[in-house]
Amino acid sequence: MTAWMSFAADPERKARCLARLHQAQLGPDNQPSDCVAGGKHRFSQELGVPETLAVVIDVLCWLRQADGKTSAREQAIALVEAIPVGADLGAVPYNYAHWLLHDPQWGITQYSQTGRLQALSARVKTLHDKELAGLVIDDSEWRALGEEAIGDAGEVGEGDSQYLESLLGSVASPLTRLNAEQMGKLCGGAAYFAGEQAKASYWTDSEQCQLDDLYDAFRAGVEQTLGPRPPVQQTVELNAWLRQEQAMDAAWEKKMRRQQRLLWRRWDAWGEKQASLYAAFNESAVDLLLTQFKLAPRLNVFAPSQQLH
Repeated sequence: MTAWMSFAADPERKARCLARLHQAQLGPDNQPSDCVAGGKHRFSQELGVPETLAVVIDVLCWLRQADGKTSAREQAIALVEAIPVGADLGAVPYNYAHWLLHDPQWGITQYSQTGRLQALSARVKTLHDKELAGLVIDDSEWRALGEEAIGDAGEVGEGDSQYLESLLGSVASPLTRLNAEQMGKLCGGAAYFAGEQAKASYWTDSEQCQLDDLYDAFRAGVEQTLGPRPPVQQTVELNAWLRQEQAMDAAWEKKMRRQQRLLWRRWDAWGEKQASLYAAFNESAVDLLLTQFKLAPRLNVFAPSQQLH
């Protein structure tokens, strides 16, 4: 396992990283991990921690927005502040990935309902548990697991089952070999299933089809009224088109809320429940990370007048 040294054991480097984040304006093209590192693809170099943690921080910070209590930037700052100076966080992504997969409350594998998926999930968990326990696992076992996952591909229906099968197939390997792309899939998958787990009690497929039909009719009306959406190269025209589209959207939704009161009441109730699920998942995930940061092995790093831990 690669040894890491957070902030190169330099308290001033941590202070610079935090200063960047405090001044940042986050957005879709300006992720928290890029802001704290001072540019794209610099996270590991600047913070001295695995690149996979950049994915984790970014996903969790955007999930926090569903809660409304803490901004994405505030949560990113809190997570970076919690990283000790001079710590080896190499094991944190592996433990976090294990939690994303196998936690009884939030783990992805709990949604394996069919026999095939249950068997694959059990095999994945057995090997991952052994790995985290420090037991030696022959590469032939990982190869067999990967072949099993590939061999089952496309045999497990459609929708969420197929998505789950794809996720399990992508991580049928040692946790220590997970890259940023695989971590992104796990983070997204766990968040998705966390937010979908109570949907059947609030929102049905027939209601979704009804809402989709209404939106399709609205979008057709927008294009008929405003014409086709201008290409991105035509900045002025595109911005004007978008402003008009947003105004039409607001007026249309106001009208639909009067005409389809029950549908929108149901939709709002599900939206509130889903937001609470995302917030609960996010809170549990952050708590786990903070605990992992505290437990990470570290050097004693001395500032001019104090010892930092």
